Parts: sequence; C-alpha cells; structure tokens
Amino acid sequence: KKTGVPPHRLTAWADAVGWDKLINRRGTTWRNLSATEQADADTPSGAQSLALELPSVIKRPVVEWGNSVITAGFDAAQFAATLHRLRG
Repeated sequence: KKTGVPPHRLTAWADAVGWDKLINRRGTTWRNLSATEQADADTPSGAQSLALELPSVIKRPVVEWGNSVITAGFDAAQFAATLHRLRG
C-alpha cells in the first residue's frame, strides 16, 4: 500500500512556504530524477505531481506549528525564532 502526504496537506504546505522551499533539490531522490522530471518540478503543478508520486522529494522536516505557521527544512535559528514568537 502506497502512503504519502494527503494532497490537501501538501497544498497547505506549498501555500505556506512555496514549492521552491518545499522540494528538496539536494537529496538523493532529486539527483536520481531525469533532467525532464526535474524541469517539470519548476511549475507548481509539476512540483505537486512529483511530491505526490515521490514524497521523499519533500524537504524535511515539515512542521505545522499551529496558528497557521508551517516551516520546511531544519534551520536552528528559524526554529528558535518560531518557538519564541509562538510562546510570546
């Protein structure tokens, strides 16, 4: 059984951080894609299709902090600032 990110969550993540930030262009999954597949991810619909088909291309972690705050990828300073803002 194939599991992945529900399309509505993926859309919410992309709306919050943008496809450029959500798609991990440094990972093994990305490097194993053909040039055509990589180019297709340059459009929102192509990026969404790719992320639904290959969830491992999504930058990790994606954190839904609450209050509609969503981050993708780990950045210690960003995490600290987000926690401070949400606790504030």
